[in-house]
Amino acid sequence: MPIHFPVVVADAQSIDALIAIVLDINKTDEDNALYFRGEKSDFGDQAMTPSIFRGFLAREHHIYREMQRFNDHEFAVDKTAFDKLARMQHYLAPTRMLDMSEDVLSALYFALDQPVVGETGVVYVLEIDRHQVKYYDSDAVSVVANLAKSPLTNDGASKDKSKVALNRDAARFLHDRVGFNGQSSVEFLLHDIREEKSYFRSLIDPAHLFSVLCVKPKYTNERLHGQKGAFLLFGMNLTDANNPIRLLQNDPNQVDALRINASLESGWHPIRKLTKIRLGCNINQKSLSRLGVTKPYVYPEMDKVAEYLKAVH
Repeated sequence: MPIHFPVVVADAQSIDALIAIVLDINKTDEDNALYFRGEKSDFGDQAMTPSIFRGFLAREHHIYREMQRFNDHEFAVDKTAFDKLARMQHYLAPTRMLDMSEDVLSALYFALDQPVVGETGVVYVLEIDRHQVKYYDSDAVSVVANLAKSPLTNDGASKDKSKVALNRDAARFLHDRVGFNGQSSVEFLLHDIREEKSYFRSLIDPAHLFSVLCVKPKYTNERLHGQKGAFLLFGMNLTDANNPIRLLQNDPNQVDALRINASLESGWHPIRKLTKIRLGCNINQKSLSRLGVTKPYVYPEMDKVAEYLKAVH
């Protein structure tokens, strides 16, 4: 069943006000977790869209392999497609994932980093259903992450080896798992999944391909550990494999208001409440640095620390 809840909007003119807004959020379930995401501008209903869907989707399978081809040593400890996507995200390659943090100040840093001239940043507070949080080794995560290996379309001999074919078959057999797993498009996906899980059985739930998953990663680098990072991992748009899943849409009942996309089933995403905090112009990185949140706090790697130290006066 879809959940058509509106996005709560608040304005913060200071860091104190931002923190007060977060502390005052009434969760729908006290055991649910809060995650934070900073964006450098208010993108409206286009917000929270993974970078792979910003003109790179047709090249996703090439990007996935080329990143490893040129930097194989960096991926030596990564066992799964999700692990590799997390590392690619770390190096700002386009992926089907969005960064989140358990730390509101880390999210605030990203909202203030490289701001758009004449615009102010936004911090999103996501209440995540505790029952829908996945770990890095989840089978559902393997299914969605391995979409990165498939071409968007394939006009060669194996036309079913593509996201478009998977999208077609998953939509057609949405409520028929056995029928879906009998399709040739699924065999190609299973081949990719079995590269990391040789025991994986042909029991894929087609709904997982249209889902957004909240995933807790392994902290394989200092940045993820320091930011207390997690990810939203995006599957495919049910009606069009060429477009992203839109988490947000304009609310037809209220001007300049947003709500969670009414077409999304509640089981297909983990968000139970969403608060958008618009940042006032008085909130800046200088004031954030007084709290100790600087580039080395967010980017502890040596090259980033060196950049920071050279810029400090």
